[in-house]
Amino acid sequence: MKKYLILLLLLSFSSCSNNDKEGNEILSKSNNNSTIIKISNMNHNEISEIYTNYEEAFKIAKIKNKAVFILFSTKYCRWCTKLNETTLKNPKIIKRLNKEFIVLFLDRDTDTYPSSYKVKAVPAIYFTDKNEEIFTSMVGYHKDPQDFIKWFNYIKIELSQ
Repeated sequence: MKKYLILLLLLSFSSCSNNDKEGNEILSKSNNNSTIIKISNMNHNEISEIYTNYEEAFKIAKIKNKAVFILFSTKYCRWCTKLNETTLKNPKIIKRLNKEFIVLFLDRDTDTYPSSYKVKAVPAIYFTDKNEEIFTSMVGYHKDPQDFIKWFNYIKIELSQ
């Protein structure tokens, strides 16, 4: 019974891993040094602003005094695609992300970010404050939007203390 429970837990948090990464100063480098900000349509079924540049996202986080939601993914990760196409399209998730967070999407393999993010598997989500202090992280595809709502509530409590 115990073995089945462990197997079930492993399957429920599926991810794509890469154990070849080293803890270098910069884990990966951007192919494009320009700041990219994606602005979605404002019909409330998409995240309104998605940053793709680490430095710019934290600059805006400090200005707006918001926490940062970082999604690390790769182009070849099917679980990352599934997360983007399902869970992150949930209206409750979108509403909370738009209201409470600066949203930053980074490609683990091509974007520049500090080595404090130990991204060995994707999708990986980090929650930080505006000063880059990591509150918590989670790895793998999470289908249930309630998983994210719980984390959002946790971050809200942490920021209010």
